[in-house]
Amino acid sequence: MRLQGSKQMVNTATGEVQTLYSSAGELDGHTYVRCNNRRASVCPTCSREYKGDAWHLLMCGLAGGKGVPESVADRPCTFVTLTAPSFGPVHGVRDKGPCRARRDSPVCAHGRPQWCRKRHALDDRQVGQPLCWECYDYLGHVLWQWHAPELCRRFTIALQRDLAKRAGLKITQFRRACRISYSKVVEFQARGLVHVHAPIRLDGPAGPDGPACSLPLTIAELEASVAASAAAVYLDSTPLRDSASYRLRWGRQADARTISDGAGRDSGRRGSRVHPEQVAAYLAKYLTKTTEDFGLPSTVGSAVHARLLGATPHVVRIIQAAEALSREGDDYARIADRYSTLGYRGHPITKSRRYSVTFGQIRRARRLFRARTAALDPDADIREVLDETAPEGFELVSSFVYVGRGYLQLDQAAEAVRSAAMARAN
Repeated sequence: MRLQGSKQMVNTATGEVQTLYSSAGELDGHTYVRCNNRRASVCPTCSREYKGDAWHLLMCGLAGGKGVPESVADRPCTFVTLTAPSFGPVHGVRDKGPCRARRDSPVCAHGRPQWCRKRHALDDRQVGQPLCWECYDYLGHVLWQWHAPELCRRFTIALQRDLAKRAGLKITQFRRACRISYSKVVEFQARGLVHVHAPIRLDGPAGPDGPACSLPLTIAELEASVAASAAAVYLDSTPLRDSASYRLRWGRQADARTISDGAGRDSGRRGSRVHPEQVAAYLAKYLTKTTEDFGLPSTVGSAVHARLLGATPHVVRIIQAAEALSREGDDYARIADRYSTLGYRGHPITKSRRYSVTFGQIRRARRLFRARTAALDPDADIREVLDETAPEGFELVSSFVYVGRGYLQLDQAAEAVRSAAMARAN
């Protein structure tokens, strides 16, 4: 991105101003900075850096590093996957056999077949499309997607209460003895609904830096609690003008797999255990994608806009349902800002406060390392790293404005590509 502005150091006692940097001193009068867009389809280089930062954030919470003690790897930790319920049968990819083989070849009330004997490839445009779009509950689909972040919040509360019950403690006593640390990443399915993936770890009350949880809770009890909490949580949506409220729940396919160093790191088989590096790599990969596989950009104005962009009929109908829902009152008015994410309003990745390091700490450490390479060890405790500060009695003041995107001249773009290629090679 192209910026214009300056960075100055101000003497707080005298008011004297010293200009440390100004874009006016550049040959073309612009300061070029990274766009920091996480979407791989928008900026591959920034997306690659974001993916690496996400991998470190997730991995440090599973195996330690960057100041997080390695003892976290010995604590009960499971990889949880929560899915959306079914709102109608859709085409899918099966490991063995055709999509939906049915000997009786049934049809729905609209005369459309409820079976499919085709073996779909992963890139088949028909994957994720409903067998009958009139039978598919698009309103329920959008309502569930809109309320998915609240379902996540209620799940964490229910998990804490269930674990306290299993330990035979009141919730206040449980909090003084145990802390649930987690990270949450969402992944869009082909049918346009999100999966929620969450590494969940049991710590002592002080988090990763303190002693482990003193309660006799095993990984088996943690995973049983995950299944019970996911099944118990529900949310009643606000009643609509033309329909009653929906009772929204998680889907039946709630999965928990033990995270262990003893699991096969490179094994592609699905088992009861998974390696920490597999979890971090899997989740970091999906963070650079959102709905780009559906042909949607970061901003979508309407269902007509989505159709013109080449979105599938299923995606267009989802956005049509979201448009209708946005006119149902103040509770759903903001869904109009989320057409590009098909009604999902949450962040792609969130975490509890003491799960691991933060994106901000990782990025500050990288800036400091690049500015003063010898001053920061790559494995330093980045939670203690402070950004560059002004000397005592002085204050740094930066003021930059956005001017545009992209390079103004072809040779500048070519040099940028050359520098990026050399950086990757070295």
